[in-house]
Amino acid sequence: MNKKKRFTISLMMLLGVVWVAGCGSVQDQSEQSRINTTTQSTQQQYPLTVSVDGKEVTIPKKPERIAALSLDAAEVVLELVEPDRMTVVPKSINNSSLAYRTEEGSKVKNKIAGATSLDPEQILSYEADLLIMTKLHDKEKEANTLLQQSGIPIITLESWSTLDVIMSNILMIGKATGEASQAEEIVVDMKERAEKVKKAIDGTNKPSVLVISPLGPGTGPYLMGASNISYDLVRLAGAKHAADSLGLNRTTKATIEQIIKADPEYILLVEWQEGKADDMNDIMQAPGWSTLQAVKNDQVKRMPAKKLLNPNRYSIDTLEEIAQWLHPDRF
Repeated sequence: MNKKKRFTISLMMLLGVVWVAGCGSVQDQSEQSRINTTTQSTQQQYPLTVSVDGKEVTIPKKPERIAALSLDAAEVVLELVEPDRMTVVPKSINNSSLAYRTEEGSKVKNKIAGATSLDPEQILSYEADLLIMTKLHDKEKEANTLLQQSGIPIITLESWSTLDVIMSNILMIGKATGEASQAEEIVVDMKERAEKVKKAIDGTNKPSVLVISPLGPGTGPYLMGASNISYDLVRLAGAKHAADSLGLNRTTKATIEQIIKADPEYILLVEWQEGKADDMNDIMQAPGWSTLQAVKNDQVKRMPAKKLLNPNRYSIDTLEEIAQWLHPDRF
């Protein structure tokens, strides 16, 4: 082979290598561009406007000083953001019988009394850039009215009484805090697990379940009605809520006479302090308690308030637990 021919072949091979390398470079650049574009599309843009209770709320920048003024809201925010992005949470976050995110909550410097004791002036002193609260009690409604006038963006939630509403509130809080993707992942998991429970209990008989709970330390027992998340969880777990047979639409002070009249097949006892049932003594020691079919059949289950009374992302765990208790042959 002469020198000219060898040179031509070598040149062609070199150009081929350069072309392949060039294609690889273009592909790498294209892939990197796609990754960058995807990352940018998942990042929320500010100012951000969200619709809350029919009103538009504009959040000028990603919040870094979040005030979660109710326990339900604080639990969700602490699922989504680091504690150093929170400026204040309710004192109840420290109670492991009521809250799951106690460790994260302990890292938030400021604590306030929640629900019936909100002080707008104290809240404003923390210089929050986003307020999140549940407007359930009168004091919360009054505080909400005053805080609305402060100019600080405020996300006001009306209710957490069903699993669907919990998921909707998680998405709202996720969007408002700039953590929409993480919130969506949580909700997708909750929906998938709820659907599995639904399929597992399909076609089963629906036993009656009564939920008895204190509303705080020393309040004594109450019969939980449809306004509490426990009602929806019992329903979704494949049971009839015994409060319906008593015509109770709202949570009502419990009497042994009402409980005997309902005579539920299963009873859920909520413990305000885990492991302690002092609030139930008057009912459980009353004549007639031992005659209940749930008691005779050993179908009385105790659960801490954080599982059954207080709504949060772990309500899906409670749903699974109750469904397995009621329908063990389906799991």
